[in-house]
Amino acid sequence: MLPRLTPSGRLGRFLRFGVVLAAPLAVVACGEQTANDAPIIDSVDAPLVVTAKNGSYTIPVTVLFHDNDGEAVTRLRYRLPPDIDGMIDVPEPNPTRESALVTIVIPESALGGNTPLSTRADDRGSDGRGGSADDEHDRSRDDARHKPRALQLTIVDGRGAESLPASSTVTLD
Repeated sequence: MLPRLTPSGRLGRFLRFGVVLAAPLAVVACGEQTANDAPIIDSVDAPLVVTAKNGSYTIPVTVLFHDNDGEAVTRLRYRLPPDIDGMIDVPEPNPTRESALVTIVIPESALGGNTPLSTRADDRGSDGRGGSADDEHDRSRDDARHKPRALQLTIVDGRGAESLPASSTVTLD
């Protein structure tokens, strides 16, 4: 004997069938919202040589970028090997914005070895004639300061995805 279908029974089956069909669509829609591709740096423009003023190096940087997800770029991370690593907020983040002008400020003291050798108390060895292994190390750090370095930049969008790095060569004079 076949089960008797009543209007409420048909409605129940219809609703169950509708839920089965709608469930994959809900998963796809949620999946699109959780994807977060990293933003992309298109170009970086920074000066080739920066001179210290008032105890720090000020590096103006223009970054052109885009984010395929339409996310606003909110932060810029910079690295100047071997020991400089910092982040800057992008002024006025906006999903339609595709460029940012930021200013990176690096104190001379962050580079190490910035004290002139003639004013250091340990310039003279114990015999008073000068010169030590530490002096050679400090001179090599000072020499490295005046060589070109790769300023590495990445950008971060509002949901935390970070771009691949882009580089610009800069010399701290």
